[in-house]
Amino acid sequence: MRKLFILLMCSTIFLFSCSKEKTEKTTGDIRIQSLTATLVKIKAWDTTVISMEATGSNLQYAWEANHGDIKGSGATIKYAAGECCVGLNTITCRVFNDTGEASDTIMIRVTSYYVPKEKK
Repeated sequence: MRKLFILLMCSTIFLFSCSKEKTEKTTGDIRIQSLTATLVKIKAWDTTVISMEATGSNLQYAWEANHGDIKGSGATIKYAAGECCVGLNTITCRVFNDTGEASDTIMIRVTSYYVPKEKK
């Protein structure tokens, strides 16, 4: 019974210690509210739409990715990656204006387009 109690307490502590609070990122009059993707796991050659939601005046957006391609500009872009980009990729959006800048990142997992043949 004592082991069960200890296990239950450890599990409860672990669950609460792993929760992540949502934090807004602000600089000057810029406030990043969210950076989201329609899909955070895609196959090579597929796309996902990534959107930055931010408030402020005269906002401009700069996107970059450590692997893959970004299509478009502004608050919403399309991201695609080829077979050479399989893995966990980082996409960063920097929002800026005359008063400052803020940035956030999102991780997109790219999996292989090719499905290995089953062994017989």
